[in-house]
Amino acid sequence: MKKMKKLMMGITFLMLGFGFTPVNAQAVIQGTWTTQANDYSKNIGQRFTFYFPPGGSSSSRVWGTDVYTYDCSIASAAVHAGLISTQKGGTVTIEMRPGQSSYKGTSRNGVNSGDWGAFGGSFIFVNSNTTQYNPPSNAIQGTWGTQANDYSSNIGQQYTFYFPPGGTISSRVWGTDVYTYDCSIASAAVHAGLINTQNGGTVTIQIRPGQSSYRGSTRNGVSSSNYGAFGGSFIFVNSNINPVTLPPSNVIQGTWGTQANDYSSNVGHQYTFYFPPGGTISGRVWGTDVYTYDCSIASAAVHAGMISTQNGGTVTIEIRAGQSSYRGTTRNGVSSRDYGAFGGSFVFIRRQ
Repeated sequence: MKKMKKLMMGITFLMLGFGFTPVNAQAVIQGTWTTQANDYSKNIGQRFTFYFPPGGSSSSRVWGTDVYTYDCSIASAAVHAGLISTQKGGTVTIEMRPGQSSYKGTSRNGVNSGDWGAFGGSFIFVNSNTTQYNPPSNAIQGTWGTQANDYSSNIGQQYTFYFPPGGTISSRVWGTDVYTYDCSIASAAVHAGLINTQNGGTVTIQIRPGQSSYRGSTRNGVSSSNYGAFGGSFIFVNSNINPVTLPPSNVIQGTWGTQANDYSSNVGHQYTFYFPPGGTISGRVWGTDVYTYDCSIASAAVHAGMISTQNGGTVTIEIRAGQSSYRGTTRNGVSSRDYGAFGGSFVFIRRQ
C-alpha cells in the first residue's frame, strides 16, 4: 500500500512538473490549435470552454482585437489576448457575439491579428477586458434593425429592448426625441444618447400616436431625417420627454375627434375620457365653459385649460341641457365660436 501511495505521488509530481492541465471532460471541450468557433456562431450570448494542449503552433487565422471573428483559431486568438501560451496551452472560455461592421488587427504576445471588414459573427474571451453580453431577463431581444411597427397600435404601452454590442447604425431614423415607429429603435437610441454601437444596451420605449411632422437632427454621430405626417411614434422613457400615464380601465378611450353626441340625452350624468398625446385641435368648438355636445371634447378641454395637445390627458364631463346661446372665446391657443340655440351641452368637472 505504501509503495502504491509513493507511486501515485510520483506521478502527480511528474504531471505538475510538465505543466499538465487536467481537463473536466463534462464541462470543457477538447480543442486543437486549429479549432474555430464556426459551429457556435448562432448561439449569441452563450459561453463555451475549450482546453488546448501544450506544444501548439499559432495560426495566421486571427482577425480582430478583444473581439474576434468566429472563424479565427480560438487558441491563437487566446495567445494574442495573453490568456495562454503555445508552450503550455490551457483553458479559455469564449462568449459568442453578433457580427461587427469592422475588426481591428494588432500584434500582441507574438501573434499578428489582421484587420477585417463586416463579418457575420464574433467571439470574446470571458476573462478578457471586454464587457460581457448580459441582456436583462425581461427584455425583448432586439437586433440593430428592429422597428416598433408591431407595437404601433398599443398607444401608451412600454416595451424594453436589449440590443447586442457591435451594432451598425441604420439610416432609418426620423425625428428627434419623438421618432416614427418604423425607425431602427437601436439607432434612434444612439441618436438619443442612451446606448452606443460598441456596447449595445437596454432601452425602454413608449408607443405614441402619430404626429403631423417630425424634425430631424444630428446627435451622437447619428443623423435623423425630417418627416411629415405619420401614423405612429415612440419615445424613450428615460429621455427628456415625459412618458404617458395610462388611464384607468374604467375610462373611455377617446380620440381628438370624439364628441358627446351619444351621451346628450343623459342630462346630469358624468363621463370620463382619456385623450392620447400628440393631438390636433379641431375647429369644432362652440361655447365657453358650457359647450355644445357636438364639440370635439378634447379640443374643448384644451380651450378650458384642462389638457394639452402634447401630453393629452383625462377629463370628466357632465351632460347639461341645451342653451339658447353659446359664447365663443379664444383661450389656450384654441378659438371657440358663438352659437345660437342648441339641443344639449356639456361642462368639465374640475376635481379638487
